[in-house]
Amino acid sequence: CFKQCYRQQVSLHGNGDHPGIAVTLHKLGVVTRRSGNLKQAQAQLEESLRIQRSLHKGDHPGIAGTLHELGVLFGDAKDFEKAKQQLEESLRMNRSLHGDGDHPDIAATLRQLATVNRLP
Repeated sequence: CFKQCYRQQVSLHGNGDHPGIAVTLHKLGVVTRRSGNLKQAQAQLEESLRIQRSLHKGDHPGIAGTLHELGVLFGDAKDFEKAKQQLEESLRMNRSLHGDGDHPDIAATLRQLATVNRLP
């Protein structure tokens, strides 16, 4: 379903940087990671991140979310240093966006960081 959506987004918007393509690649990357194809998922998430960074200067919720998903992916791949880097950047960005108070995105990233930090 997301692959078809991605093809339609590219058909509508070309291969240029467009928010719809970035969102679709993010969601496709999450689904692909969950299916176990980490290499393909990494490529999809990194392309989503590249597009988002070209569209949004500075901190943005979409960028923070994609960084979080890359952290999860690197944790799944047992690359805990990269996982920690991505998650820490996501956390910094989410705190910049939402403050230090309670927020579900901050809680999710803290939980994932705790998991990564407990692993060898």
